[in-house]
Amino acid sequence: MTSAEPPLSVIIPWYNRPEIGVTLRENKRTFTRHGVEVVVVNCGGDGGQLGEAFAGLGLDGLRCVEVESDTFNKSLALNLGVYAARAERLFFLDTDIVLGDGFIPAALGALDETSFVTADRVHESRPGKDEGENALEEFAHVVQFVAKGGRRAQVETNRVRFTEGSRSGPGLAVLARRHFLEVDGMNSDLEGWGWEDLDLLLRLQFVPALEHRRAGAVTHLTHGDTARAFGGQSQAAREQMNFASCFTNYRAGYFYGTYTDDLRTWAPRLVVRDVG
Repeated sequence: MTSAEPPLSVIIPWYNRPEIGVTLRENKRTFTRHGVEVVVVNCGGDGGQLGEAFAGLGLDGLRCVEVESDTFNKSLALNLGVYAARAERLFFLDTDIVLGDGFIPAALGALDETSFVTADRVHESRPGKDEGENALEEFAHVVQFVAKGGRRAQVETNRVRFTEGSRSGPGLAVLARRHFLEVDGMNSDLEGWGWEDLDLLLRLQFVPALEHRRAGAVTHLTHGDTARAFGGQSQAAREQMNFASCFTNYRAGYFYGTYTDDLRTWAPRLVVRDVG
């Protein structure tokens, strides 16, 4: 890839997840077609394992950010990925997601100066067993906050569409870099991951008052939670702990992340290299 600014920077936080090889190979055609750059952030993972995933890939525009951390912190990884990214539009992609052919154009088509976009539908690569007749079509769990002065922000923690076997993807976000910086990025004070993606979506509604739009479909490479690293905690416990921390911030009227502080601490130590 030339030094020209790409139309989109796809940022993938990574820690010892073997799916990264499949994700990069399966998405290569889509990435190439749209001329995006892909920034994989290795936050405390095994560089040798990641190198094996890169070997023979031949993906133009692939870059790797090495973060020498003892623990994985998804928010930190995303902040440092944004720092290394060259595009003015950002896409936060999980390491186990394969994009539908139309996802990138649909998301960029919905994105403008007043909005951010998340994945509308996530399908499983190995759908679960049908439990029989279901009188319900959809289930959605929504959390809403109303601040003094009438400012409102809400997120769907999940929306399940029973008839088609899909769910929503609030963590797969496409947004403008300037809006990300306006809320000072992700909050790396949150441990690991869990609620950190929803926290960003809420703060984007509170501070720049953006509209949350949804577009496109993706496929999740099905796995169990044994593939995740929770540091001895369940996903539910970690998410509840992070939610409590964010709730304290919201009550205090604080709607900002830690991007500036993270760069001050980590930028001098980062290793950024072109792989593709």
